[in-house]
Amino acid sequence: MTTTNNTQRSFSDQDPHHAIGFSIYLTAPRVLHVDSDADTALVLSALLVPETRVTHVSTLAAAQDLLQNEQFALVVIDPDLRDGDAGLLLDNLHHWQHDARVLVYSARHPETTIVGGAFLPKPWTSPRQLWRTVADLLSIGNAMPAEPQ
Repeated sequence: MTTTNNTQRSFSDQDPHHAIGFSIYLTAPRVLHVDSDADTALVLSALLVPETRVTHVSTLAAAQDLLQNEQFALVVIDPDLRDGDAGLLLDNLHHWQHDARVLVYSARHPETTIVGGAFLPKPWTSPRQLWRTVADLLSIGNAMPAEPQ
């Protein structure tokens, strides 16, 4: 069974399906975050939503299932997963996701060049660096979003 965590922010207390923000969110680029660290997942989602739609999984098996059945604009991955090393997943990623960009966000530097992507060291990357890298990979602008008041 695949367990995913889709992160959504409601833009309206009335009916979120009719809010302008919700419709913008539905057209936002999809990001698959593959990481066994729940704290990193929370930080990444808080940083990227609503400019992107983030789906988080914590296992190699769940990531592989989603990558074979759904489309994502960006895959953010820490290859050190509890159920195996995601190196093979990275090797096959572009067979499943032809246009997806890749961000390896890990304490371990990747052993190979990341085609169509980037590497950021975890935990030494600032939120601003993370946002700029994701924004560049997705071509969505590099200004960090403002927090709602």
